Amino acid sequence: MASARQRGESWTAYWRLPDGSQKTKGGFPSEKAAEAHGRHQEAVANPPKPVHVYPVSKRGKITVAAYAAKWLDGQSLEPNTRATYENSVKHIVKRIGGLPVADVQTEDIQGIVKYLEQLGRADATISHVITIAFLMFEAASRSKVCESNPCDPVKVKIRDQRQMMVATREQAKAIEGAIPERFKLLVRSLFATGCRWSEMIAVRGTDVERRGSGYVLKIRRTVNETWKVGLYEKPYGKSLRSTRDITIPGTLALELMRFGEGLCFTNTQGGFLRRADFRQRAWMPAVKAAGIPGLHVHDTRHSHASWLANDPRVPLVNVRDRLGHSSLTTTSRYVHAMGDDPCLAALGEAA
Repeated sequence: MASARQRGESWTAYWRLPDGSQKTKGGFPSEKAAEAHGRHQEAVANPPKPVHVYPVSKRGKITVAAYAAKWLDGQSLEPNTRATYENSVKHIVKRIGGLPVADVQTEDIQGIVKYLEQLGRADATISHVITIAFLMFEAASRSKVCESNPCDPVKVKIRDQRQMMVATREQAKAIEGAIPERFKLLVRSLFATGCRWSEMIAVRGTDVERRGSGYVLKIRRTVNETWKVGLYEKPYGKSLRSTRDITIPGTLALELMRFGEGLCFTNTQGGFLRRADFRQRAWMPAVKAAGIPGLHVHDTRHSHASWLANDPRVPLVNVRDRLGHSSLTTTSRYVHAMGDDPCLAALGEAA
């Protein structure tokens, strides 16, 4: 989506290319002129594609394309979740949209997997597409549109899953030292709280309150982003456990409280901060300067969790509640993610 930002006395236009990369051009006298240029360039770079119209039915049977649209409309989904569902459904429809739902076989679903592999899609993406197909055909099976779910025997093994990266406390300080001044508090807050990015950029100064002799950060909102809707705030978290109170150091609490009712972390116009902009312009140069390139913004959460989970004084249930995990199984992934393996010490062996 084309946009414009003010830089000094002029405006800069921003637009996206088909590969997702961003282009810019500055020097415009007004926001309107910059946005108009961005929209024009985006339209030139992203010409409309011919739409293939699939039949609604064949031999009196509803087609996959028609059923998928009906099924998707009936789902109650968040805007960002709906966007991912829609993308998955597009892949399904492109391969088997013209087939009657009742005639789809397991081989057809396996053909979708092979097609996505040829496109070079990640295993996690392919797995998500097949999961959506499973849900759709499961609904069709329950409604007697088809006899059975053709996705049932199809499994996608995720081989290219990124391994968890964890920064030490010293590396976290090095990143904070290398980051531009306006983002230092943000980096410190991410490492100190273990919050998700969507939770942290929704924080306002009034979300911090004095409780007893200390302070807590109340996580009550998140900010999500989709390419259709853009950035939007919702008054609840990723799950029921995501709405929580996190104890934080007094020095950090006072720094956050000074923002009052305003957002603590914003873009230059005072709006929601985009993760992609922060990552490209501030985070990546900082982690490279700190000597740990490849560390993601979300790894601040992994690091925070690992620091706590590997401290024998901290019960794992406390780590779970602090992170807003729905189960201890998720939290247990962080135990011994860093440091020496205590098994060797227990066996009296040298590492």
